[in-house]
Amino acid sequence: MISHFASRSSFLSIGLIAAFLFLAVSLPMAAQDGPKYEARQGALKGTVYSEGMKYRVSSAVVKIRNLNTQKEYTSQPTDPKGNYRILMVEEGWYTLGVTTSAGDFNLNYGIYIKAGETATLSVETLPGGMLEGKGGGGNGKSFFSKPGGILVLVAAAGGAGFAIYELTKTEEEASAIR
Repeated sequence: MISHFASRSSFLSIGLIAAFLFLAVSLPMAAQDGPKYEARQGALKGTVYSEGMKYRVSSAVVKIRNLNTQKEYTSQPTDPKGNYRILMVEEGWYTLGVTTSAGDFNLNYGIYIKAGETATLSVETLPGGMLEGKGGGGNGKSFFSKPGGILVLVAAAGGAGFAIYELTKTEEEASAIR
């Protein structure tokens, strides 16, 4: 019985060591993927539309202000297709405003810029100086292809393997005579 347990225990130990080595090798490679921003910086891009999303607004300037530090970032004027981009933005919560030839417009909720990712937010100018935002998340990979997600998968696989081992092990009946 002890030798049977030892062989299963060795198999489990080898599996866990292999999983650890896989993580140790893959984490530095995963850190090299993606956009090359300085630490704690991301970006914002999108399109400025007129009311009703009918027309793209060219020559509009998009500004964002960090809600904690009050640091402001400004885009170049939008291109003829209404596209803007703001690079090298510190991670954090921002308020957004747009200046067009028709006036100033403000978004009435905050947006979050995540480090190492490009958030997408297209806005529609509305009467009364308001903006309606339509956006998506960053361009990041799914959670399970990032180092933290890989760690969760390996831990779950190890836990499942141990659970299967515990459920399938058989106890030998103790005998008074050996």
